[in-house]
Amino acid sequence: MEKFNVLNWDFNKDKLEYYNIIPYFIRRYDEKVKKFKKIKKRKSYKDNPEKYEKDNYYKVPKTIEELKQFIKDESQYQFWSRCEYEMIVHGWPVRKNEHKLDIHEQIMMNIDIVTKIVWEEINKEIKKKKE
Repeated sequence: MEKFNVLNWDFNKDKLEYYNIIPYFIRRYDEKVKKFKKIKKRKSYKDNPEKYEKDNYYKVPKTIEELKQFIKDESQYQFWSRCEYEMIVHGWPVRKNEHKLDIHEQIMMNIDIVTKIVWEEINKEIKKKKE
């Protein structure tokens, strides 16, 4: 699997670490697919499939743009404004200014690249399942 590392300060070890975010998004995508398969078996789905297919909560991303939105949503939910995924950065030598940097911000800086990698990994998985 291709990697995309972000910086994360592990406060338990008190050191900077690289964190590969791609497996998280692949896992979340797979969970969404499984959830949607269960929903498709419901009577309410059979009566009104458009309702579920339009709702972003249930909908499985099928295009790059939908996947990008999915990644933004999942990133914000998991990595935004959570202490364990934040760190303070400043220049060297230390001066007045500092910046709170979290994993979500790093993902948003590179959203197109992350989306492309996740898209390719999902398509690899789909090909493997078909073979």
